[in-house]
Amino acid sequence: MAQRAGLVVRGRSGLHFIPATIARSLVAAPEVSPVPGAGIGMALVSGEVVAVLPLGSRAGALVVCEVDGELVGFAGLQPEASGFFDEIEGGVRFDSEPALDLDLAAALRNVDERRGFSHGPD
Repeated sequence: MAQRAGLVVRGRSGLHFIPATIARSLVAAPEVSPVPGAGIGMALVSGEVVAVLPLGSRAGALVVCEVDGELVGFAGLQPEASGFFDEIEGGVRFDSEPALDLDLAAALRNVDERRGFSHGPD
């Protein structure tokens, strides 16, 4: 069975998988400054200002990922494990439970679409 490297997190809708190819760091939740009218916040992480998108409760860690060439922090995710996991269709298996791929690019697009922005070519 094929294996995938990455991070298993728990969010609002259960277990999810973030591939190691896009996950850059996992940090304790920093102070996030809201951006008025944007649905996102900004935080200082390792000396860099990153956009922060809430995906869960206020508790939890900040997962910094590279999405479409940009560093973005995803807040409110509870880390469960990192390493290599057995691949299943649409994700990985973690402790006999499926952890489905977390589509971070879609989450970012959803915020932008609500604001009238687009990423990539039209």
